[in-house]
Amino acid sequence: MHATAMPGTEGVTNPFFSPDGKHVGFLEEGGVRIASIDGGPSIRLTHGGPSIIVTDTVTGLAGASWGADGMIYADNDGSNGLVRVEAKAGAVPNRFTTLDTANNEFDHTWPDVLPNGKGVLFTVTYSGKKGVKGRFSYAIAVAEIPSGKHRVIVQDATYARYASSGHLLYVTDDKRLMALSFDQNSMTVTGEPIALTEGIRAGLGGSADLAISATGTLVYSTGAEAGRRELVWVTRQGKAHPVDPEWSGEFFGSPALSPDGKRLAVTRSTGAEPFKIWIKRLDRGPSIRLAGDGNENFQAAWSPDGRSVTFTSNPTKGSSYVEIEPAEGGASGAVQFRRTGNLFNAGWSPDGKWLIFMTDVGSSGAGDILAIRPGADTAPIPIVATAFTETSPAISPNGRWLAYSSNESGKNDIYVVPFPNTHGGKWAISTDGGTEPVWSHRGTELFYRDASGNLVAVGVNADVTFSVGRSTTLFPAAGYESNRFTPQYAVAADDKRFLMIRPLETKSPDNIIVVENWFEELKAKSRK
Repeated sequence: MHATAMPGTEGVTNPFFSPDGKHVGFLEEGGVRIASIDGGPSIRLTHGGPSIIVTDTVTGLAGASWGADGMIYADNDGSNGLVRVEAKAGAVPNRFTTLDTANNEFDHTWPDVLPNGKGVLFTVTYSGKKGVKGRFSYAIAVAEIPSGKHRVIVQDATYARYASSGHLLYVTDDKRLMALSFDQNSMTVTGEPIALTEGIRAGLGGSADLAISATGTLVYSTGAEAGRRELVWVTRQGKAHPVDPEWSGEFFGSPALSPDGKRLAVTRSTGAEPFKIWIKRLDRGPSIRLAGDGNENFQAAWSPDGRSVTFTSNPTKGSSYVEIEPAEGGASGAVQFRRTGNLFNAGWSPDGKWLIFMTDVGSSGAGDILAIRPGADTAPIPIVATAFTETSPAISPNGRWLAYSSNESGKNDIYVVPFPNTHGGKWAISTDGGTEPVWSHRGTELFYRDASGNLVAVGVNADVTFSVGRSTTLFPAAGYESNRFTPQYAVAADDKRFLMIRPLETKSPDNIIVVENWFEELKAKSRK
């Protein structure tokens, strides 16, 4: 049971083996990497540096699988069909499956390539398929290689894995592990499903802790409330305590504090609900869910007067818009800006004149920062738009300066430029890696996460002119939620503590179960 850390894999997720077992692929915010199990640098599958990236931020994080044909089948960024990319440097990803929107298909995730190379098993996410608006449900589908044409084979199921015994394994809504006879040549199921065990550890978006080898070793985990998150206050010294122990969720993201510091706007998902914006009165006050349009709403930002909340909505495939809704709820939102393709991190300048946001890192420009003055501009204006990836725009409290993250140096670092005339100067805030910039309310500090996950404070003079002062590492923050494209923490009104997100500690332990010679057990169950 000795584990060896693979170099260059910090912060990545969802590992998967190559068919020959000599390499491991894994996902990160922005693409697919592969690495040899014998060590050496990880390889990004496209251009650049000691690593080679395959995708340049087209893939998402909901699973990938490496086929015998040398192709990697992966979750697409956002709510989309699967993508297909060759496992070599310079490969260009292509769309593999297409959502059946007429049947309310919302996403395709968790692929598993069949050993014979004829097809790919995956999970279909439906939005409102069962007649319950705003609820997700799942099914198992199989897609033909190379056409990508798919059909659903098991309803109310998720996370399909193929077993070489000729079975399909999957997890039900009530966390039971099931097996069903499956012919990989005809790609059809037969017979009745067999219940194998209960209490499978399942997570957000139809994920589950489940794996099976070709020789019959089965691995799964059990545990209550898997994947739940909680909000915590963290002092500048790193001491943490829960905001409200009674208020958790399968997902929390992009917390934003109201100008007076008394309310929180946060992206939250619980149960089978999609991402929605919730407003909570701090610390243990009531909470409401904003109505929001579209299938998912996320990344809230407060208006300067604290009366309304702006957020991104994804109503249909390939389009998104910025919506504004009263923070007290009870009224429908108004669309501020609509754009084909994804947009993120929408927020206001302190005077309320500028709406700033970033484009999708998988789109043309690889992620740019744009802004628009609603009612004055007919189209967004490029603020920081280069061939590199610019993310996490943050305007200073006095409205004079813009902080953001860019990979122009070969790694992500924090920079500051004047706003809105961003060509009037440029200052590097971090020099050894940095993401998630957030200003202090006094405007005298910039906070960010360094390459090791620590939260760092940098003193700045951000009045009429700009200068950079002393940098201080505050505390290790790797155990809290992070995202290199979007800040996952907020700064309290007094600048003395931070609202952060961490995994919820549960009373029941998680257990990893390893079953050897599992095919023999399956044969016995099949005879009953």
